[in-house]
Amino acid sequence: MIPALDVLAGRATPPFLALTTARDRRARWVALMAVAGPAAAIAMSVLVVVALIFSGHLGLPLNVIGGELADLPRLLKSSVYILEVGIGLAAAAAGLLLAARLIFRRPLRSWITVAPRFRWRGLAWGAAAGVLAIMVLNLISVFVPQGAGEAPILDAGEPLSQRLAYMAATSLGFLIAAWAEEVVFRGYLLQQVGAFTRQVWLVLLINGAIFALFHLEFDPGALAARALLGMVFAWATLRLGGLEFGIGVHATQNLGVALFGEVLLPSSAPATVKLSELGFEIVLALVILACVEGLYRRRALAVPAPVI
Repeated sequence: MIPALDVLAGRATPPFLALTTARDRRARWVALMAVAGPAAAIAMSVLVVVALIFSGHLGLPLNVIGGELADLPRLLKSSVYILEVGIGLAAAAAGLLLAARLIFRRPLRSWITVAPRFRWRGLAWGAAAGVLAIMVLNLISVFVPQGAGEAPILDAGEPLSQRLAYMAATSLGFLIAAWAEEVVFRGYLLQQVGAFTRQVWLVLLINGAIFALFHLEFDPGALAARALLGMVFAWATLRLGGLEFGIGVHATQNLGVALFGEVLLPSSAPATVKLSELGFEIVLALVILACVEGLYRRRALAVPAPVI
C-alpha cells in the first residue's frame, strides 16, 4: 500500500497516471488534441441534437430542450430531459475518447481503468458510498436544518406510476451522464495534466477548478462545492486506479438531488449554494474520502499493474 501523503507529495506515482506515455507530453500531439478533441466532442453531440430534431419530423417528438413535449407532466418531462442530457454528454465524451485514441495511440480502456476490464463492482461500491453520504447528510440536517427540497419522489400529489418512471429514467440518465463527465474530467483531463506533473495536489486542484468552471454556473458557493467534489472524484480515481468508483458515487449524488431535492428541467434556475451550506459539502466529501481510503486499505478494489 502507498501512503496517501506520498501520493499527494509526488513521491509515488498512482497507477492511473502511470498509463500515460511520452507521446502524451509531446507538444504537437497535445496541440492537435486541443483542437481535434473538442471538435470531435461537438460533432458527436451535434449528431444527437440532429437526431432529436428529426425525431419530431418523424412523428416522435422528443426534443424537450427544444420546447417539444410541453404538455407532458413535469416528472415525465424531466425524465426525458435528463436522458437527453446524459446521451448528449456521453456522445461528446465518446468523441473525445476516439480523438485521444487516434492521437495518442493508446487503448480506450487506458483512460478508464488500469484493470484489464471495467470493474462493475467498483461502480457498485461508489453507488453505496453515495447512498451512505446522503444518509449522513440527512441525519445532520435533522440537527442543522437547511433549505427544504421538493423531494418529488415522496410527493403523494404525483401519480405513483410517474414517480416510478421518473426514478428509473433519472437513474439511467445520471449514470450515463456520470460516465461521460468522469471520462472527460477524471479520465482524459486528469491524465493529460498528470503527464506534465507528478505533483498530485496540483493535479487535483486543476481538475477541480476546471470541473467547476465547465458547468458555467458562477455562483461562488456552487463553484466551491463543485471544485471540492471534483477533487474528491479525482482522488478516488487515482487511489483506486480507475473511474468505476467515481462514476457510481457521482451518479448517486446527482440522483439524490433529483429524487429528494428538485425536479430538473431546461428552465431550472442555475445552481446556487450558500456559503453557510458548504459545511454539508465538506461532510459529503469527507464521507466519500473515508470510503475510498477504506476500500483501498482493505483492498476491496485491487489495483493491478497498469496494462497498456
